[in-house]
Amino acid sequence: MSVFAAHTEPDAYAQAVKAYGQGGPLPVWTGERADLLEGIALAEQVYTGRRTPAPADTGLVLDPELPEALLELARPLARRWVHDADGLPGEGSVLLLGSYARLRGDTIQPLLDAAHTTGRAVFQLTGRDVHSLSWVVAKQYAQVAADAEVGVVSELDTAAPAAGADVWCGAQDVQRLDVRDLALGRVWRRVLFHGNGKDDQLNLGQFTLCGASPVPAAPGAAGPKCAYGLGCTKPMDKLIPARSVRAAELVLANCFSGATAGHAMYDPKYLILLNALDGPAQTVLATLTACDGQRPENLVWLDGARGAGNTASAVNEALRDINPYPAFTQVGLESSGAPAAPGPGAGEERSPADGLDVHALGARLTGLLDSGLLGQDHPLRPRLRSLADTLLHDVVRTVALAAPEAAASAAAIARETTSLDLALAHRFAKHHDDPVLQFPTYFGERSVADAPYDLDVPCPCGRPLRAYRRRGRVPAITDTVQVVCARCGDVANAHDGAAPLEVTAADTVVAGSALDVVVETVARRAGTVNLGIVLPVYLDARAAPVLRRVEAAGPGDRVRTTFTLAVASGATPQAYYFCPYAVQDLGISVSRVHFAVAPATGTRTTAPAAGTELTRA
Repeated sequence: MSVFAAHTEPDAYAQAVKAYGQGGPLPVWTGERADLLEGIALAEQVYTGRRTPAPADTGLVLDPELPEALLELARPLARRWVHDADGLPGEGSVLLLGSYARLRGDTIQPLLDAAHTTGRAVFQLTGRDVHSLSWVVAKQYAQVAADAEVGVVSELDTAAPAAGADVWCGAQDVQRLDVRDLALGRVWRRVLFHGNGKDDQLNLGQFTLCGASPVPAAPGAAGPKCAYGLGCTKPMDKLIPARSVRAAELVLANCFSGATAGHAMYDPKYLILLNALDGPAQTVLATLTACDGQRPENLVWLDGARGAGNTASAVNEALRDINPYPAFTQVGLESSGAPAAPGPGAGEERSPADGLDVHALGARLTGLLDSGLLGQDHPLRPRLRSLADTLLHDVVRTVALAAPEAAASAAAIARETTSLDLALAHRFAKHHDDPVLQFPTYFGERSVADAPYDLDVPCPCGRPLRAYRRRGRVPAITDTVQVVCARCGDVANAHDGAAPLEVTAADTVVAGSALDVVVETVARRAGTVNLGIVLPVYLDARAAPVLRRVEAAGPGDRVRTTFTLAVASGATPQAYYFCPYAVQDLGISVSRVHFAVAPATGTRTTAPAAGTELTRA
């Protein structure tokens, strides 16, 4: 039994709409549009039965001339319908219904912009005329064949094939394969075409996905080169008619492929979106305007939009960092070939890079490498430079936003960062004069201090603490935070955003005995935090151990460890200090804790140290 039935007469169409609920074929009012019969014939190879699509929350009819029969067929595709944009509720998905000429860009663009801002899904049901629209509406109820394939055909994606595609034709493949045969030679559940182009074509090497339709153009209307009898920009045997692609879901990932009425460059005869809608596709994703979609968006479409409810919204969200406007539009509800929502627990495995702030990491690397703080002979400079170069390469969005490349890249950066954290901590433990520890003075002299603010934790001496941020005068100077006590001076210095320190210790220790020091910190992310203590060279004492590594379960996790300061029996009785430090993600925090060595028993006290969390009172 056929899935669709074409009707040339409006009365026959109206009768078929009334009867289709009894199990008959899906009715299409083709009128005299013989080209639509070609699309219906191809669609019989794509769809094997019916489905009940998930409806939009509200439908908006933008075409007052639509026949009642078509409106009746479209009615189940939205939970409620309005005939004026003022009647749209403030939330929920929206379905726009109307022929192409009625969905004018100047009219619907404000709605699309507002929906993009609020994350609201917008679907369209449209076509070049009422006959195309009746075809698009009918296709919403069709179910794609179970064995149809998923494909990506990209002129621009040079990376390795991604999981989730049955067919992957990347930039190198486009140059050597018969793309026309690939595109037209199989039935697609979903297929994405990605290349440069405009509203009439999408380029794929020597091939092109073409928008030219057999329908007549308006007299005097603008068209591409072929409209003036000058042939095509590509060889004719390499043209791929968009309406001939047998796909339930078709993505036209190039600039202006879905330009709205009034915004399109050419007559509707040549618009690739309208050509695709005249073919078998029940859902077409196309671009409203200029679009910088790359591999990240291809992968979001392929997998990341799973369960999103509106594929165009998911792709637009991925594009927000580079195109902060709605680039893609979706004609049709979610296709019958859309991926199912992932099962419970999917994607919950934690990556070693979870929470890694690459912006802060890059700023810290710049401060270490380019500020003059480290000499050219510093032993860690080659590794720091290598990490900085890797970071610059991998933060390009085609890597940073493209799984699995993004996950592998971030994990490698996180591993090397953790290794460098340990190397720095070892340097501090063995070389108290390491120039990295001079960052408070070096960066401070090249910074401008913000207004100070009071902390809600006092200094161990009991006096108030004030903190202020010091911003580098030039980008190579890393921003730092300093905490000051009127009596004790600067009691804490840290890279902005570094893990804060809290220290508990007695304020007096007898020469020849030991001072227990508890060091706590709040981790900025899951992973290893390196904690240690630096002693002044004139203090005759040893810290044990020299370094501890503690594991944080996640951001905000409070971790603690204990050190012992063994003070020599010959240590001179006087005031001293020691400097606990923390290193995580190249963020360094150093506190200065004052205590006294006495020739007799001192008084043990416990109080928060100066490096406490920098919170405003």
